[in-house]
Formats: sequence, structure tokens, C-alpha cells
Amino acid sequence: MTDQKDLPPTLPSLDGIDLRRVAGGITSEPEYLDYDIKGRGWWDRTVSSTGWGYLIGTGVGGIYGVKTGMSSVPNSRFKVKVNALLNHSGRYGSRVGNAVGCVALLYSLFEGASEKLDVEKYTYSIIGHSPLVTPMIGSIMSGIVYKSTAGPRVAALSGTIGMGTVGGYYAVCQVMGWKFANTNFMFL
Repeated sequence: MTDQKDLPPTLPSLDGIDLRRVAGGITSEPEYLDYDIKGRGWWDRTVSSTGWGYLIGTGVGGIYGVKTGMSSVPNSRFKVKVNALLNHSGRYGSRVGNAVGCVALLYSLFEGASEKLDVEKYTYSIIGHSPLVTPMIGSIMSGIVYKSTAGPRVAALSGTIGMGTVGGYYAVCQVMGWKFANTNFMFL
């Protein structure tokens, strides 16, 4: 005689389950996803800008590191050249990538905060409707915070450079007839 332990376990019968009730009612209509008319949210833009900033900065810094590595090779042997290239590209690539990624993170956070606080409604009576308000606040504040440890003069200069960059890009967009939108990488 077989023991109960030797038999495989039996599953209960699932015939009495109505899948329409479990799923909350299956309809023939399609289910639509949420759509934001303004585009991506501020957190999506923050993550995207930080990632793209790090990637672009690492690439540009790595290319500069290859250039400096080629010019500073003390020996003509292949292994020494490769070592110099890898050392210099890693050094400059990581420095520039981290710097641009941090600035992109700060810019996106300050821009998102000024959008959430709806700063444009406070500046509307002074300058009217301007697409520059939130990008300018983001660029000034990110420059000031990024260089705040270097002193107030350097921080103010850094914020001014950020503001000038956004203003210059806006001027180029106006001259070329492009749409100025702050929905992609940083303010571009």
C-alpha cells in the first residue's frame, strides 16, 4: 500500500472562478494610459538630464583625455601609450562627466522647483509671459550652488555664466526661428 507522502500533491479545482469578476470586469473598450499635456514631468526630466549630462561629459572628457594622453607619452612603446591613454581618458572623463551631471541635476531640480512654485505668475506683471523665467532661475541657482564652496564672488560669476548661457541659447532660437523649449537636456 502506498503512503500519503509518496503521492504528488493535488491542486484544488479552479472551475468555479469567474475571471471577469477577478479582473474587475473585462470590457471591449481600450484602456488608455495617463497623458500629461505639458510633456514629461519634472522628475523624468531631472533623471534624463542628469544621465545625459554624465554621458556627454564623460565622452567629451574622455576625448580630451585621449588627446592629452597622446601628447604626454614618455615612451614610444605600445603598452606605455595604451596605459597613458587609459589613465588620461579615465581621469578627465570621470571629472567632466561628474561635473556636468551634477550641474544638470541641480539645474533640473531648481527648474522643477520654480515650476512647482509657479514663479511665472509672480513675474507676469513685471515682464509679461516669458518662457525664460524658469530656465533662468534654474541656471542662476545651479551655478551659485555648484560653486558655492569657492566663495561668493565665484558663485555669483558661475550663476551669471549659467544665466548668460540660457539667454544666449534663447537669442539663437529667436534668430533661427526655433522653438525654445525646456523639455529636453537641461534647457536645450
